[in-house]
Amino acid sequence: MMSPERLQELLDTYGAREERWPEDQRQAMRSCLDDFPELRRQLFEARELDLILDSFIPAEVDLEQRILEALPSSALDRMLNWLLPPMPQLWWRPAMAAALPLVLGLALGVESQKLVSTDVVTDWELQERSLLLTATEGDWYE
Repeated sequence: MMSPERLQELLDTYGAREERWPEDQRQAMRSCLDDFPELRRQLFEARELDLILDSFIPAEVDLEQRILEALPSSALDRMLNWLLPPMPQLWWRPAMAAALPLVLGLALGVESQKLVSTDVVTDWELQERSLLLTATEGDWYE
């Protein structure tokens, strides 16, 4: 014997069509409906819901396009989006990117001047002088 609660649970799960009900429980469901006539209203509501669900046609979705849109952008695209932002509030980014080499060049130039003194002749300077002296000793241009 099936309880009305179990019948309601099966109707919610499988719907009102008997062919969708589990075969081993069909007879028990029919007899429960015969024993409890008030459950026929629930069966009728389940049929209405089945008709609504069967008539529903989902909108077509361009799955390929959705997948392509979800792909992460390449590093070049991300860099260009960062450098050329679509919003005017973010135009500080390209200005910062343009100023960065200038700032780094100035910092390196100042630091290199501190390291090189005019009294000390460096190794590369000696090499350069020796190359220039050997080139000017003879008629190297002939």
